Amino acid sequence: MRAITVREYGGPEVLRVDDAPDVVPRAGEIVVRQQASSVNPLDWHTMRGTPFLVRVGRGLRRPTRPVLGSDISGVVDAVGPGVERWRVGDPVLGFGIAAWAERVVVKADGVVSRPAGLDPVDSGGVGIAGITALQALTRAGAERGQRILVNGASGGVGTFAVQIGKLLGAHVTATTSARNLALVARIGADDVIDYTVDDVVSGLPRFDAVIDLVGDRRIGELRRVLRPEGALVRCGDPGGLWIRPVAAVAGAVITDRLVTHRIIPLLATRDQADLQRLADWLGTTALRVVVDRVVPLSEVAEAVAHVESRRARGKVLLAVDR
Repeated sequence: MRAITVREYGGPEVLRVDDAPDVVPRAGEIVVRQQASSVNPLDWHTMRGTPFLVRVGRGLRRPTRPVLGSDISGVVDAVGPGVERWRVGDPVLGFGIAAWAERVVVKADGVVSRPAGLDPVDSGGVGIAGITALQALTRAGAERGQRILVNGASGGVGTFAVQIGKLLGAHVTATTSARNLALVARIGADDVIDYTVDDVVSGLPRFDAVIDLVGDRRIGELRRVLRPEGALVRCGDPGGLWIRPVAAVAGAVITDRLVTHRIIPLLATRDQADLQRLADWLGTTALRVVVDRVVPLSEVAEAVAHVESRRARGKVLLAVDR
């Protein structure tokens, strides 16, 4: 089967469309014939092997799991022993590992039914980004009447976070650059701040939660705009090979113990209930996937480079079956 592989760490030039061994489901697993996936920051971090902590579980000198990708959108192609929920032909979406391939094996609880009428290619952009946005907001305790700041609102996670914040009943303020102001307003942000003109961390404490998807601000700066007992959820990438990523997490954990604010470093986890919640919203069109572009597997290097540039607006999707 065709798959996108990386045999050595490096830039987008190390990505290859290869023949990979076919997959067979074990007990509790299914195989999905992929229709689409998407590019997430996790993919280019894995591709480059940076920060170096990425290599601890993926190979110090070269990747031990060559097939990249996490997001899943397709139809069930095979069912392993003990799986009762799924049947061959069921349309599903979710996330797992080694998803940039024509067929992907995933735990049966790693996917949910794809809503009728939802485009299978658009569905390829839901998994990681949607779950990250939802879990960031729920960990922050976002609810009706609260004021939420989404720092970095025009990317894959950010466009989901703005919409989900509104679905939870919050007042959402979003930061982005001038070129994306109209987009972020269109998907529901109540207030939009051009971070190149206005300093979001100036002014009185006014937010119940800050969802930081950029990682370019110190914790102390973002705390200035939090109300007492407010929450700061950090899922942004601070950059760096060693010290800065570790310091960002350690700083969040230590600060959380010293201040009244809740400081929460977030790494999204697979949760079928969260996936189902996203699917329900998508099925009613209350939530939509904001698409930057759709490319075939053969153009994956350009797609990854675009996401790595941080200029993507919404999701960059991979049409696996094209």
